[in-house]
Amino acid sequence: MRRAILCVVSLAALAGCHREPTFDERYAAARAKIDTTAREIEAQASGSAVPTAEEDDVGAAK
Repeated sequence: MRRAILCVVSLAALAGCHREPTFDERYAAARAKIDTTAREIEAQASGSAVPTAEEDDVGAAK
């Protein structure tokens, strides 16, 4: 019985462990986020962005 409990506890402990992302993985994620944000800003600056519902409400109030 003790062996079964020890086995279950050990498996639960291993299931809770996960590998931290590497520098390259974190860099790739950050770069993707920055690229997306940059594209959104460029679209807004060029006027080609589709206005959101929030922006439509602000424009209608003027």
